[in-house]
Amino acid sequence: MGAPTAVHGAQSKRQTGSVPTQPWVPWVVLGASGAVGMVLAGTRIGAVPDPHLGLWWFSLPAGGAPLTSILFYASVAVVVGAWFGLGRVALAGGLSLGRAWVVLAAWGLPFVLGPPLFSRDLFSYVAQGLLAHHGANPYTVTPSTLGPGPLLSGVASVWRDTTSPYGPFFVGAGRLVADAGGSLAVQVMASRALELVGVVLVMVSLPRLARHLGTDPGIALWLGALSPLALFSFVASGHNDALMVGLLVAGVTLGVTGRLLPGLLLCALAATVKLPAAAGVAFLAVDAIQARTGLARWRVGAQAVAILAVVVVGVTLLAGYGWTWLGPTALHIPTELRVLSTPSVSLGVLIFSALHPLGIPVARSAVVTVTQDLVAVVAVAAVAWLLFTVRRHEVVRSLGLALLLIVLGSPTVWPWYLMWGVVLLAATGAQRSRVLAAVAAVAMLVVGPSGHPLLLGQWYLAVSLGTVAGVAWLIRGGHWRWVVEGHGA
Repeated sequence: MGAPTAVHGAQSKRQTGSVPTQPWVPWVVLGASGAVGMVLAGTRIGAVPDPHLGLWWFSLPAGGAPLTSILFYASVAVVVGAWFGLGRVALAGGLSLGRAWVVLAAWGLPFVLGPPLFSRDLFSYVAQGLLAHHGANPYTVTPSTLGPGPLLSGVASVWRDTTSPYGPFFVGAGRLVADAGGSLAVQVMASRALELVGVVLVMVSLPRLARHLGTDPGIALWLGALSPLALFSFVASGHNDALMVGLLVAGVTLGVTGRLLPGLLLCALAATVKLPAAAGVAFLAVDAIQARTGLARWRVGAQAVAILAVVVVGVTLLAGYGWTWLGPTALHIPTELRVLSTPSVSLGVLIFSALHPLGIPVARSAVVTVTQDLVAVVAVAAVAWLLFTVRRHEVVRSLGLALLLIVLGSPTVWPWYLMWGVVLLAATGAQRSRVLAAVAAVAMLVVGPSGHPLLLGQWYLAVSLGTVAGVAWLIRGGHWRWVVEGHGA
C-alpha cells in the first residue's frame, strides 16, 4: 500500500503545481558562471574571424593562448557539472517549468551575447543571406563571391566555395535577416535569434509531449533543452538544427495529441529547413493510418502526402530560388567533408588500414565510400523497420530512434545532428537513460571552440572500434531496449 500512496502524493504535487524543495539555485549560478567563462575565452579562441579585427564588442586581451584554452575547458567542465547537479534536482521531481525557463535564461544569455563557439556555420548563414539580399541564388552561387573580408574569413574554408545545402524556408529567413542590415556582429546575433525561435518551440512543446506520454516534463527539458549539447549547439553555435527540431517537436506534439493536420504541416515546414525532418510526416502518417480502418486509412495517407507536397512546393515557389535544393548536387554536399567522428568514415579507414598491408590494390577514398554506402543501407533498412512497426514502440520513440539512425548512418556526422533524436527521446521513457545523458554532456567536445574537428590522425581506431563495440553491446541481450526505455542504462 506504501508505493501507490507515494505515487499518488507525487502526482498530487505536480497537479497542484508544487515541487519538492531542492537546492537548485546554486546549480543555476554555477552553470551561468561557466557559460560566462566559455564566452570570455571564446572571444579569443572561439569561431571568430582571423584576425579578430575587433569583431565583437568585448574580448579578452590578446595573447596567453594556453591559459585561454584552460579557462575555456575549465568553464565547460563547470557547465557540465552544473547540468548534472541540476539533473539530480530534475530526477527528484524538483525542476518545474518555471525553474527550467530561469535556467535557460541564466545559462543561455551569455551564449546569446557571445561570439559563435564550436562552429563557424553562423557565418555561412550570414553569407548565404547576403547573397540572397544582393539578388544572387545561394543554391548556385558560393560565399567566396562576396570577396575577402571578415565575413569570408569567418566562414569555414571548406564551405567558402560550396552552395547552400539548406531548405528554402531557412534560406528565405536568412535573406530577411540580411535585409535588416547592420554590422557583421549584429547579423550574426540576428541569425542566432532566428535559431532561438526553435529553442522556444522546444521549451513550449516538449513538456506537453512529455505529459501526454506520461513522463516527467522537467526531466524532458533537462535532457532535451538545457543540456550542454543543446546549449552549445543550439545557442552558442546557433545551428539551424534548432529551428528544424523546434518545428518538428511542435508538429509531433500536435500530431500525437489529436491535431494531426497542423502537426503534419509543421513537420513538413521543418523539412524545408533540413530535409530529414520529413521523417516526422512519415511516422505521424503511418501511426495515424494504423489507428484507422477502411477508407479512413487512405484519407489520412492522402492528406499526409498532400500536406508535404503543398508545403514543399509552396515554400520553394515563395522563396524563388528554384528546385536545386532537392537536386543531386545539394544532397551530395554533406558527403564532401569526411570527418573521423563519423562512424562510417572511421570504419572505412579501419578497413582500408587492414587491407593495405595485405597488398590489396584499393584506394582509401573508394573503401570509405563503399563503407558509407553499406552503413547507409543498413540505417535505411532499420528506419523502415521502425516505420512499419511504429505502434509497437510508440510513434515518438520510434521517430527519435529513426532520426538517430539517420544521423549515425549518414556520410557525415556532427554532434549537433544528434539533437534531432535526443530531443524527442527526452519526452519518452528514455529520458532517464544514462547513455543519452552521457551523449548530451560530452558529444559537443569532439569539435574545438573554433569549430575544427578534434578527432584526427589515429582517432579512427577509437571511433571505429567503439562503434563496433557499441553496436554489439546494444544488440546483445536487447540492451538497446534498456537505453530507449531508460532502464539499467
